Amino acid sequence: MSLGRYFNYDSIVELFSSSFKDAMGEILSTSSLGGNADEIVSKLEAKESENTSYIGNRIAISYLCLDFPSPCEICIGWSKNGIRSGFSSVGEYVRIVALLLVSKREHNFLKIIADLVNFFQKPSVTKLLQKAETFETFKTTLIDSLKNIGKKAKFVQIDPNEIFLRNAVEIARQSQCTNIMLFGDIDLSNIDIEEVFSGIGLVNIIQSESDSSSIIYDSHVEFRINAIPTNWIRGFRGIILLGIAKKILRHDSKVCCVGSNTIPNILDTLFIVDVQNEFHQVISSDAKFLQDDIKPEVLERVLSIAMEIAIEGREGKAVGCLFVIGDIDKISLYMKPLVCNPFYGYPESERNIFNPFMDETIKEFSLIDGAFVIHGNGIIESAGTLIYTPNHNVVMPGGFGTRHTAAASISSVAECIAIAVSESTRAVTLFKSGQMLQVMQK
Repeated sequence: MSLGRYFNYDSIVELFSSSFKDAMGEILSTSSLGGNADEIVSKLEAKESENTSYIGNRIAISYLCLDFPSPCEICIGWSKNGIRSGFSSVGEYVRIVALLLVSKREHNFLKIIADLVNFFQKPSVTKLLQKAETFETFKTTLIDSLKNIGKKAKFVQIDPNEIFLRNAVEIARQSQCTNIMLFGDIDLSNIDIEEVFSGIGLVNIIQSESDSSSIIYDSHVEFRINAIPTNWIRGFRGIILLGIAKKILRHDSKVCCVGSNTIPNILDTLFIVDVQNEFHQVISSDAKFLQDDIKPEVLERVLSIAMEIAIEGREGKAVGCLFVIGDIDKISLYMKPLVCNPFYGYPESERNIFNPFMDETIKEFSLIDGAFVIHGNGIIESAGTLIYTPNHNVVMPGGFGTRHTAAASISSVAECIAIAVSESTRAVTLFKSGQMLQVMQK
């Protein structure tokens, strides 16, 4: 569309009249046909009485075919207070009046009229013109809009992750999710987190080499975990459990899990987890997940270490191990040493699971048969411990051996939590009250 060449920029005028007739006179006074203004205004008035030139958005477009040498001329008038008289069928003041003068020899005048109407009906144009509060602003805006006619819009590549996230948020809202959990170290620097995730909590899971921690921002929570499987779907249950233990997630949360599964850093996977249904084995009817004698951060630390052992193994080999956490007075009734206790005699500060040197120590002692027994406050009581419950029969599903049987039985009789790492499948399974929940799959 080449409308711009028909506009007479000197004929963009401010109107002070409130009637159609006087406004047209003001517009024509600046045109090339200003000397014949009275005759042209009379023809325009007659035409207006038959069909209104009002096209909506407080804009009117009048046209007239005349004998003059130019193929076409377009003049524009802008009124701050508006024009009422002459537009009897219009229930609002007209602020913008466009006058199209077309030569009778111009065979393409219908196309010019259509282009002019389309120009003033473009939302991007009318929105800017309607905002103008002064004539100078209106004129500048109009000229800029005319200069942009025909220019190709620049192609702006939209981040596919942002598209995915916006759709994920809509799905989460429709599914009444309380949180979105984002996996895969996705770059959010170019995304307006507050705008995209408005009304829903974002928990951004970040791989960290240090201990698990959470950073709470105004718009989201950044949850740093040092044991995330390469395929995060294997370990999403463990991460959700850590979120519950850390009180980032509630026991009655409904979580929309979003992540990158096939292509690194490109979101392609979404599923919804109803925490109460998914974790009903380990979350009791009174909504308690942990016993009062087990600190949430202790479970978090042990679960992180167990997941690391499952992922990394030891010295290039898969390793199986068992952790029992709870009240030692109760657990001690069902335990005895298989080997000399490597933690015996050390001060509590040196055998605290939060001791920075304890990570490698536990991984090294995981090669010993038997369980790690840990107080609810994080003090390690023993390693290489035999767990036995002679009067308690446990029936396990096929594929689970003595380590898992011991974990199920001790969690039932001693009111503790047991975490087993499978040597054969590298799965991590949590046991509570004799019930099992696989928190990291093969």
